[in-house]
Amino acid sequence: MSTGNIWDSVPPRSNSPLLPGVRSRTVATSRLRQHIYASRTEDGERLLLVPGNASSARFFEELIATLPGYTCVAPDLRGYGASEAKPGDSQRGLRDFCDVREALVEALGWEQFHLLGWSLGGNIVMQYTID
Repeated sequence: MSTGNIWDSVPPRSNSPLLPGVRSRTVATSRLRQHIYASRTEDGERLLLVPGNASSARFFEELIATLPGYTCVAPDLRGYGASEAKPGDSQRGLRDFCDVREALVEALGWEQFHLLGWSLGGNIVMQYTID
């Protein structure tokens, strides 16, 4: 498993290479180690993609590959894909998911970005925006 600035062309726990323009790595945050899929572009508008429940962020791979003008990051949710399976705080509900997203954004050094969520990710994005 890669951490830090080492990028992979084949994500952990997979034998399938990523599409051109997409890469993968693990980011250590204040909450947990989060595996991300990301675009190779680092100077475009920033877009955080949040997947649905029980799915890997690889769900967004084709979208990331087709948005060359954006700096896309799609994190696997806690315990899915290659992200750490650290216990969450179920009493906080969506806010716990939001805290994990915020820790990632801080680790990436992002201050302004767009959000897009699918299924549960849509709920996380709405709560994140409200908070």
